Amino acid sequence: MLHQYSESLPQITWRPYTAPQNGWGIELDTPVCAEAQSIVSEDIWLESRRKYQHLRDDKFTLVISTYKRPDSLNATLTLVLSEEIPTLHEIVVVWNEVNTTAPTDFISDYGVRVRFRVSPRNSLNMKLWNDPKIRTQGILLSDDDCHYEPDDMGFIFNYWKEHAQDRIVGAFPRAYTIGEDGQYKYSFARGWDRYSMVLTGLAFAHISFLDYYSSDDPLMTDIRNLIDEKFNCEDIALNFIVSMLTCNSPLQVVGLKHPINAGGKHGISTKKGHIGKRHSCVNDFANMMGYMPLRNATHYIHRGRQR
Repeated sequence: MLHQYSESLPQITWRPYTAPQNGWGIELDTPVCAEAQSIVSEDIWLESRRKYQHLRDDKFTLVISTYKRPDSLNATLTLVLSEEIPTLHEIVVVWNEVNTTAPTDFISDYGVRVRFRVSPRNSLNMKLWNDPKIRTQGILLSDDDCHYEPDDMGFIFNYWKEHAQDRIVGAFPRAYTIGEDGQYKYSFARGWDRYSMVLTGLAFAHISFLDYYSSDDPLMTDIRNLIDEKFNCEDIALNFIVSMLTCNSPLQVVGLKHPINAGGKHGISTKKGHIGKRHSCVNDFANMMGYMPLRNATHYIHRGRQR
């Protein structure tokens, strides 16, 4: 079911994820994309799109980032693997505890491989690394304390596949505003009629976006370095990059049941100065790109009928 936050705001125009034209999923002469043309490395973006066309598109890979929260990870894995999800191909656990031996890979009762990928260093960028072993175009990015209900995952994946591969599609929306000082401010978007980001704590993205994010493009390198410096904001960065590449807003999609965000006690969001860093990141990324690429969405998708 399509829900609109406000009738007074413009509606989203839905577009399928089509083959790239000059390296883009949309026409290069579209006015809204004018700012991005000078900063996107078209050759890299075109190659990012082309190199993954052979990967399967009927299933997705769940990528879970974890660091010193075995209880959260085990709870999420237990729930996700508790029933069959026909469209789930593999679970990749990004193991950021570099000084601790990762668990052994295993196959679930429903034939889903769980692979533990040990990061070379504890970096938030590792979650968005374009893992060459992944065999699906669709990636469900997740933190170890966030998940959709198993029955809803298939619905949300299929909606993303059919309607929104040119967007980040996820559960938890966020926004930005402009303060009295003219600086951008990060916002939780509570009670707002629009949003411009969805957290990668639980979001679908096409693998080509991760490839571009991980590329040698100078802007991407600078963004990754800033994320390592702040140890924050990789989710904000990916929203900036996807909107830069596609000129589209993200999309919030929820299932029959509310998605879970347990908000671990020792997570980055609980650290002192977290929100201040995120205010800073929104401004830093806009300055690095030379403009504000984020686009406002005014709709969200809810599975089922309204009661």
